[in-house]
Amino acid sequence: MELIWNSGKAFLLFLSFPGYFFVVYRFGKVRKWFVPVVSMSGIGLVLFWGGLLNCLALTADLLLLGGVAGFAVFLVFFIRGEIHLPEGSLCGFCFVLGTMAFALLSLNLKMIHYDNFSHWALIVKYLLSADRFPGADSILIPFRDYPPGSSLFIYYVCRFAGHSQGMMILAQNSLIFACFYAVFGIVKERRRFLLYSFLGMGCAVLSYLNLTIRINNLLVDFLLPLLAMASLAVSWRYREEPERICFLQIILLGYTGIVKSTGIFFAGTAAAYALWILIRTERQNARKICGGKSEENVKLHSRRKLFRDMRCRMRVILWGALMTAGSALPVLAWQHHLNTDLAGFEGKFGQWLTAGAQQAAGDYGAPVGRELYGQVTEAFLKAAFDPSGRALQIIFLSLILAAGAVLYARFRMKKKWRLGWILVSGIAVTVLYYAGMLYLYLFSMPAEEALRLAGFERYACSAAVLFAGSLIMGMTVDLEQSFAVNIDERGAYRAYSSPGAKRRYQWAVLGTVILGINFLYSEFNGLRSIRAGYETSLPGQVERIAGDHWYENGETDTRKYLIVAPDENGQVSSGEVRYVCRYFLWAPDVYVTSSLSTDGMKQTEAEYDRIIVLK
Repeated sequence: MELIWNSGKAFLLFLSFPGYFFVVYRFGKVRKWFVPVVSMSGIGLVLFWGGLLNCLALTADLLLLGGVAGFAVFLVFFIRGEIHLPEGSLCGFCFVLGTMAFALLSLNLKMIHYDNFSHWALIVKYLLSADRFPGADSILIPFRDYPPGSSLFIYYVCRFAGHSQGMMILAQNSLIFACFYAVFGIVKERRRFLLYSFLGMGCAVLSYLNLTIRINNLLVDFLLPLLAMASLAVSWRYREEPERICFLQIILLGYTGIVKSTGIFFAGTAAAYALWILIRTERQNARKICGGKSEENVKLHSRRKLFRDMRCRMRVILWGALMTAGSALPVLAWQHHLNTDLAGFEGKFGQWLTAGAQQAAGDYGAPVGRELYGQVTEAFLKAAFDPSGRALQIIFLSLILAAGAVLYARFRMKKKWRLGWILVSGIAVTVLYYAGMLYLYLFSMPAEEALRLAGFERYACSAAVLFAGSLIMGMTVDLEQSFAVNIDERGAYRAYSSPGAKRRYQWAVLGTVILGINFLYSEFNGLRSIRAGYETSLPGQVERIAGDHWYENGETDTRKYLIVAPDENGQVSSGEVRYVCRYFLWAPDVYVTSSLSTDGMKQTEAEYDRIIVLK
């Protein structure tokens, strides 16, 4: 009976997603490329507000019913013949095929990165067990001041489809692939397969940056820049519809801001571009109204036309202010939650800004003192400009290729590509991001972590993904507008200026497809290899010995555990063993040691309820 009930819930969840996709597409008038990411982000935002109102479980159940109702509406429209299934395309077929391959792989993946067990998987497990946000007394969640954005969507999926690690990873990866799908929405000419193959190759190349934050975990460092890229694609495609930009960006940017604390930077970058698009559209409309570009032409026109110009400007200001306020509202609400429901709790990255050096003996270690500023800065600069660093490699390669493409287009093709301005903007954003990273290490991070630049490669790769991704998108748009002949509506046989141009086009398609498949195949095999070695990893050993414990109503295991494990690669001293064991045992009282003497064995047995020896 329980199996039937669980299968029924999973089936309803499966129906709810196409239901929401249909509602957003049909009634929201959203283009198909952006439907999945807008729908998923919207679900996450609704759950966020439900969690703040202490009705998380009820909100999830109502969302499920809403999605099923949307699917019922879809069936009614389909039976009446008012809608038809979308036409298939080669690009859509390739994307669905790749997505299904990684979806099936995701269900069989296991989490290894210890940050999953220190927070990202831990908070998902807590939400599924307690059906509420962690409070100030939730000692099992050490970083309960972290925003829960992506965890809420995973909670929604796993609440009805199962609590396995594979299902959690599949939910996270569905967000990632929804962002990739949205990126393809910048292409306007659907019959130019080269544009799609080039974008697909670029997205596959971004997996090179994802080796430290691969999709076999719930870390969000790869998701954040992809959400920003999806937002950039929305702004570009709807550049003539400011009201549509406003409402869609409220959803996308609002959700990006609550995925992680650093999500504010990515959301802010995408918001700045959206505001620039709104201003650019307003100027173009004003020029159309006034009949020219000069101020003299503006003055010569009637007051009526000038009034229309002013009204256009006021509309843009209104939409921009509404978008900014709506996007910032979730972040402000989370900050209010921290100041009220979590009052008195000092988070890992916030305690030194508010409490000062007098809390040097806090839970997270002493802050960085002035005497260490030079040492931390020197280590940071060395890491930032290390030629072996993956982030620097891809930034440098992207810069050289983009600059070469701009020069080639200018002097060979006699065209001025926008890619040059995108390159300059991307460099400025990346420098600003690195400056923010240095500030984080100097003023917001414990000294022990700052000295070893904890998480540097992941943070830097996030910036590199956004930098490279924006260049790929910009080059795709420029390439689309650089074809000598536009495809005629009567057929594609007039799409090339010469037989030689057609051959070059075909070779370009073949090359981008081969490169894209090669990168995806490498990523696929890499994930399979990691999964094959899971049993010998630390999480695999702990799960095999202790199991994976789940309790209802937010209850935890109250027994006191002692874990004896060798300090290989610093797994004990760094706290990795403790985090992993706390997750699987679901017990807050877990203590770890790397040695246990036989003389004090009896006293140790009396002090702890359970002793677990790894290896």
